[in-house]
Amino acid sequence: MRPLDPCLIDSSVWIEGERNPAWFADLVEDLPDAATCLTAAGEFAVGLHAPAKKITRDRAREFFVSSVQSVAWLPHLPDDFLEAGRLVGEAILLSKAKPSFADGLIAACAQRQERIVWTTDDAHFTAMGCRVFNPLKDVPIQPAL
Repeated sequence: MRPLDPCLIDSSVWIEGERNPAWFADLVEDLPDAATCLTAAGEFAVGLHAPAKKITRDRAREFFVSSVQSVAWLPHLPDDFLEAGRLVGEAILLSKAKPSFADGLIAACAQRQERIVWTTDDAHFTAMGCRVFNPLKDVPIQPAL
């Protein structure tokens, strides 16, 4: 069951959505307050340029325009950068996980905005003290017919 609390969609969920747009559309249908942040959108944007096959880049671009650009993009504030360093550093120090600095920025933004992080990397975000929802565990992707 998906939570209806305000959420921040991580790039890992955007990537799964691009792979299976029908699953993603069902997942986010009627969400009252979905957003992403600049870092998560930027991470997904790598897939607009990196794939060798043009068809893959085109599919990513189509999903980006139809889905990623359709939600609010939350900005990062200057304090988010120091908070990200603290969150990542403490997670590593306590041997809970090894999140990236980008994960730390996403976590800092989500915590500041009091949002649940929708991610498939729930261990990283849990280790940084975020509330998380992993749609692959709770809303598994159904194989295409």
